[in-house]
Amino acid sequence: MTDREIQIRQQAYALTLCTIVFMIVYNLCTLYASNLSSVPSFIFDFERSIPFIPWTIIPYMAGGLFFCLVFFCCKSKEQLKTLTLRMLFVICIAGFCFVTVPLRFSFAKQEVPNALLNLPFSFLTQFDSPFNQSPSLHIVFAFVFWSVLKEVDKWRLFFMISLILVGISTLTTYQHHLVDILTGTVLAHLSFIVFPVRKNDSKYINSRIANYYFLAGWIFILGTMLLYSYSGFEAMIFFFPAMITFGVGFYYKKNNSNPLSVLLLTLRQNRRPSTKD
Repeated sequence: MTDREIQIRQQAYALTLCTIVFMIVYNLCTLYASNLSSVPSFIFDFERSIPFIPWTIIPYMAGGLFFCLVFFCCKSKEQLKTLTLRMLFVICIAGFCFVTVPLRFSFAKQEVPNALLNLPFSFLTQFDSPFNQSPSLHIVFAFVFWSVLKEVDKWRLFFMISLILVGISTLTTYQHHLVDILTGTVLAHLSFIVFPVRKNDSKYINSRIANYYFLAGWIFILGTMLLYSYSGFEAMIFFFPAMITFGVGFYYKKNNSNPLSVLLLTLRQNRRPSTKD
């Protein structure tokens, strides 16, 4: 068996494992929520003005294709391992959230006059529950997929636009509310911190630091929106620290070879505990 065949087999195993875990967790959480006497919804008032755009069901459904594709885009065993750990982590944490804080989608589904577009909506009606809302796994997966697909140079722009459309489609197909999107971004960046890329490689230290700032920025935004729903427009002032935090994160991400950071990591790796004769 060639190295390429071994790699493909490992990728297929990883995909199979994540698929099985996803199906078990998702369906058990759906079964639990569907048997509750009542499941609340959480929406912001301005969400009622979000339009229903039927054609965005195409990128929404494409999320399943990316789920399969991303494993075979991994260029190394280490990258595949990191992706698999992140996927299992976010699925299990999302499942915990679905059970402890169950939510359901509250907008009435609109009629889709186009027969072709109506097919995937009919599929969703049968197989996609109105529960398992926050965090949105479509959003979590989009961020995790991008951590791999951004390294596929030839298709990078296509993947970026496609994943952005996947994120937008969660709102415009009336599958998720905004709070689901925000909690999804928080969970995705938490997975980047828990399972960093090349943990012992000094070249990536600034990227790892950036993820802490990005996580903090999304938490600021989530907190701001929650405060807004209770206290009104005054809460928007907290967007400023969020933007500052994102700015610092982008600085670290852009300056990934900061000499000071590399020096600090090198010193830490070379430090050895003293021993007595």
